[in-house]
Parts: sequence; structure tokens; C-alpha cells
Amino acid sequence: MITIGSIEREKAAELFPFLAKKYRGRRKAIKEFTHLSPDYVFWIYPDGELFDAKEAHRKNIPKGYAYILDDEPDYCGFLRGRVASNFGPKLVVVYCREEALAYDPGKMNQFLSGISDIPIPLPDTTLVISDNGDMYGTILDIKQRCQKI
Repeated sequence: MITIGSIEREKAAELFPFLAKKYRGRRKAIKEFTHLSPDYVFWIYPDGELFDAKEAHRKNIPKGYAYILDDEPDYCGFLRGRVASNFGPKLVVVYCREEALAYDPGKMNQFLSGISDIPIPLPDTTLVISDNGDMYGTILDIKQRCQKI
């Protein structure tokens, strides 16, 4: 499990208990958190363009790209994600390969381009994780890491 960025896992777990190092049922808890009342559900095209998936990814796939659902977790180059807060701090969850937003400059740029167009306030201090609980740090951490690569 990846933990990278300026926020320690223990600190993040104070806000989001399912991010604790040893948490039984982590994926289920993340799914429950992000599906309860998502702030925004999105797809990001490989070129970084944002697509509003409304309330569900499976119901709102970019037109002509239904086949991307058959290519999990790569989604034929698309990024799939959700922003959720449940009346607390915001969290961005991206369904992707473990290393995608940790070490891949192409995926990091794609992500940063797409989320810059999300029509809700998304501070640079927002934590970004995978659906498995990999922690990529804040949006600012990803920006800085991308510049260094």
C-alpha cells in the first residue's frame, strides 16, 4: 500500500478512519463513504478533459466509450473517480493502478488537468487516494511531484 505526500497515514486516519494502516474492510468502507452522497463523480479522458458522470460511472460513460468498463483498473486510459465529503473534509478517490498517481507523470498530469475543471471548490489541500486506500497526498503534493519528474 502506497503512502506518499505531505500527510502521514496516521494523521489522515484521524479524519478518514478507513485509511489506518490496519483497517479491516477498507475497500468497502471507502466505497460506502464515496457512494453515500458524492460531491462529484467523474471520468477524465486520456487527454485530461473532464467528464461529469453525474451520480454513477456505469450509468454515465462518455458516449461511444462503453468498452472502458471492461478494462478495469486501466479503463483504456481514462481515470475514474469521486469527490466526497459527507459534511466533513473533501476526499478525492481515483480508481486506478496503485502506482498511477504516485510515479506516472502522464497519469498525474491527466488527473491534474481534469480536476482543475471540477465545478466545485477543491482546495490544493484535498487528500487524494485510490479505491484501495493508497495515499497519494494532497493535490498540491501531486502537482509538486509531477514537476520534479
